[in-house]
Amino acid sequence: MRGFRALFAFTMGCAASSVHAQDLPVKNQKFYVRVGASRIIFDEKANVKVGGQPLEGADGTLSDNTTVALEIGYHITRHISLAATAGAPPKTTLTAAGNLSGAGILGKVRYAPGTYTVRYHFGKSGGIQPYLGAGFNWTIVLKNQDGLLQHIRAANTVGPAIAAGIDIPVNQRFGIFFAGMKTWTSTDVRFDMPTPAGLAPGSAHVRMNPTIAYGGVQLRF
Repeated sequence: MRGFRALFAFTMGCAASSVHAQDLPVKNQKFYVRVGASRIIFDEKANVKVGGQPLEGADGTLSDNTTVALEIGYHITRHISLAATAGAPPKTTLTAAGNLSGAGILGKVRYAPGTYTVRYHFGKSGGIQPYLGAGFNWTIVLKNQDGLLQHIRAANTVGPAIAAGIDIPVNQRFGIFFAGMKTWTSTDVRFDMPTPAGLAPGSAHVRMNPTIAYGGVQLRF
């Protein structure tokens, strides 16, 4: 709920600062395409097992990522749209924390983030429009890279998502936007951990729950 409140406050604050902007005329434009910069900030937590037994106090951190975001949307009605948001595949680094702190890089994962939402747009068509939405996130793991841990295998993730933002038109076709999303996702990671007796099979359930902030330019057609 903390992520939702932050996104809602961000959207309403942007709308309040723009209430005096003049509405622009608009034709029957149902599609919109957005391109911009995106920041992915993880809220991570790991539960680790080695040899089937919990490794108490072991944890890990995920590095936050910056990438290029692409979004395609379609207005079913003047106020309701469907949107698909994807990012150029970034790479996150899993670093040892907790009782494992100081052990260094455990591994790296390159992933393709995607979020699919239904949105309600407030305000007049062609004018400044805040929106709220909900849907789901589906992130695909493209490549695993070993670090201290060997034979890392991270699973794809699916989880709920909420979205909020504001569209600010420049003319009938072009505009700018500022937006944010909160998703609740986790992944199961399998690996082999080096020990004095050799490699021991292990697993980790990793909570990711990223908050995504992005903005850029928009084309309507």
